Amino acid sequence: MIVMEKVQMEKAIQQACLRIAPYWTLKNFVAVNPYLGFTSESFKETAQKMAQRSNVQLCMDVNFYLDQFEDKNILLSDIEKAIHKSDTELTTNEFLHFTKELALKKTSEQGKIKTIIDLAQDISEKDWNQFMIDRISSWASSYFNEFNASNNEPFDGEQLFQSWKKEAEADRSTQIMGLSQFRIKLEALPNDPQQCATYILHHLQISEDIAETYLHSLLLKTLGWSSFIRGIDWNNNLYQGNQNNLSTFLTIVLCWEYCLMQEFQPRGIEYKWERNLKAIANQVQNLDSDEMLNTKLIWQDAYDTAHERQLKNTFNRTSGAKIKKLKPQVQQVFCIDVRSEVIRRHIEAVNPQIDTIGFAGFFGVPINYIPLAHEEGKNQCPVLIPSAVTVKESLKDNQLTEKAVAKRKIRHQFRNSITLFKKNPVSSFGYVSPLGLSFLPKLLSDTFGWTRPIVDPNLDGLDKWIKDQRDVDLSAIDLKSQIDMGTSILTAMGIKSEIAPLVVITGHGSSSTNNPHATGYDCGACGGHSGEINSLTAAKILNNPQVRLGIEKNDIKIPANTFFVAALHDTTTDQIHILNQGDVPPQHLENISELKNTFEQAGTGCRRERALRMNVSQNDIDQDIFKRAKDWSQVRHEWGLAGCDSFIIAPRHRTAEANLKGQSFLHSYDWKSDTNFQILETIITAPMVVTSWINLQYYASTVDNQHFGSGNKTLHNVTGGLGVLEGSSGDLRIGLPFQSIHDGTKLQHLPKRLKVIIEAPIEAINQILDRHESVRDLVDNEWIVLMQLNEEGQLAKRYTRNLNWENISDKQHQTENKELFTL
Repeated sequence: MIVMEKVQMEKAIQQACLRIAPYWTLKNFVAVNPYLGFTSESFKETAQKMAQRSNVQLCMDVNFYLDQFEDKNILLSDIEKAIHKSDTELTTNEFLHFTKELALKKTSEQGKIKTIIDLAQDISEKDWNQFMIDRISSWASSYFNEFNASNNEPFDGEQLFQSWKKEAEADRSTQIMGLSQFRIKLEALPNDPQQCATYILHHLQISEDIAETYLHSLLLKTLGWSSFIRGIDWNNNLYQGNQNNLSTFLTIVLCWEYCLMQEFQPRGIEYKWERNLKAIANQVQNLDSDEMLNTKLIWQDAYDTAHERQLKNTFNRTSGAKIKKLKPQVQQVFCIDVRSEVIRRHIEAVNPQIDTIGFAGFFGVPINYIPLAHEEGKNQCPVLIPSAVTVKESLKDNQLTEKAVAKRKIRHQFRNSITLFKKNPVSSFGYVSPLGLSFLPKLLSDTFGWTRPIVDPNLDGLDKWIKDQRDVDLSAIDLKSQIDMGTSILTAMGIKSEIAPLVVITGHGSSSTNNPHATGYDCGACGGHSGEINSLTAAKILNNPQVRLGIEKNDIKIPANTFFVAALHDTTTDQIHILNQGDVPPQHLENISELKNTFEQAGTGCRRERALRMNVSQNDIDQDIFKRAKDWSQVRHEWGLAGCDSFIIAPRHRTAEANLKGQSFLHSYDWKSDTNFQILETIITAPMVVTSWINLQYYASTVDNQHFGSGNKTLHNVTGGLGVLEGSSGDLRIGLPFQSIHDGTKLQHLPKRLKVIIEAPIEAINQILDRHESVRDLVDNEWIVLMQLNEEGQLAKRYTRNLNWENISDKQHQTENKELFTL
């Protein structure tokens, strides 16, 4: 076996690190595709590699699929199509029989790649994997603690490694566990992380053909912390910081491998390791040997095919013909979020003169938002792109600004001092003992919902009355930039040729208490924050008379009486609040009053619809749903994006007659008014990618919550202000809690890959895919299913691969079904 040269080692380390998807902290918890490092490979190959490297699952248990077949959610025709795509030679009946036999067997980790830690575990029968994870997690929780270090600053890789090494050399828990040589061997290793990694890989005789597999397997052992550090590297890449922290962290895990090799040398581990290296090489060459996994992959294809069939029937049931409507008095822009689909339906039903529009929730303003009394801001934009401009929080009454700043600073300083006192290893005991009983009244008032157990993030140190005084300061954005942004917003929204008297730009956010993952329910397009600030910013830009004059020179005429309203949709309570009511011109006050009445009626209808899914009492739905937002014991205040399974890029009239049950992202788009298909290119390369991230995060948290979810919410402990542990130890947990996808009886998110439906010419879609390899990978490798809507509003074609499409006409579909049901 040929050992790698240094350059090859560095390349293998980089490849392994790129396999890990980033994780964002609880402050801006955004959805991410956990398979991001594998999108250039097929879904099937990824499933095989992940199962082999760490027993990670990309499919459900076979019994799930058999139940779906029994319930007729999967038909014989769906299975036949999936079998036809696969390599199996089994007939449909043989496949069903074979699956039922497999369902009686227990799955095992027989094909899982073993590392030195695994071999040491076999020799001593001690759980060295868990011990290593606990020790690394203990150090990392302290090192990355938000109260000790700023996560917005790039960490120095050498500093990170030396911090761990110094602590590990002094940590006697390894000796207590029986590793008498661990600290001695660790101390002898180089202090430079790159030199250390090179030395260990050479010593372990890792060859180039297995290096990436072996190193990625190591990172998967501490997937949570690996993902968190990858997130730091991701942000640093956007903002020119150090991007090698994860490779340094990998060196830490390699040190454990090396030290355990030295520790167990007298017990024959070197001989076992030599044999294991050959086994790994053999496993790398034989990915397609797991019968259980290959069977589940066929079933997953059948399940996705069934979903395509159901979507096709939905579109076929609606005529798709353009609905004749009166000229809209109000145009209301919503985020494409699936929760917007429900409230949009109810608003349109209450008032047909309101046209609703789907658009990315940051509304085309990628901003860095700096609240009052803060020096650093937060990025209110998708994590795929850097913020472009700075917006500051302000008050409409300038005389109150200084008082508000001073008060917020004092409250922040006091709160931070108390927090540090509570979290300090020594002073925490002094805090609990004398002050514990004084919290009893607060505990009772929190329990009855009279007070909040945590600070209201919408106030954060400000008095309640200031909320109505809040404004945004755009002085850092020059006029030309504002004109360009305003032009871009109106063009991308598709309303530049017909602008209503009122245009309501509606951001969204969620409300809950005692919820570490609260930001995961806010707007993903706003970087895990509510869309309030983006809505205010967009409205203020478009209401600026100077900006309007500049926009008019770009051939967009905004009527003189048009006013842009900023609003916020609370997705937990389905209430819509107008944010800039104090700026509304007198001639629109009556219209605003009518608008509020519409919002109230639509919210009531929306809550009644959602109450069925949430098992809320039908006696007083409104009161029960409002109570959920304030209940600090509530683990399911809303379902968020659970159930998301499709993204429809088409004019609203194509879906207006369909009840999509809050499972579809809706982006308004008319290809006939899109010059050179620039808007379509933006949608495909940005919102489509973001929706796939959301869908795949929910998918992964469903099919393998152990690896890609965060487990039981009731056991969570927040660590370092960054993420959660399930219990008191273990790895950092990523992904969604089990309660976010399951209601205690059944799944609320079903594992379906995103179906993207576009109404546009095939040639235009292909040209865009051809220009963007990373997006084309998503569809070529079946992470996304791409379908085309024809001019009659029916699903006509399905993307296969290599810019090829197949017809899915009704006639062909009926013929296939007829043949299959004669089996």
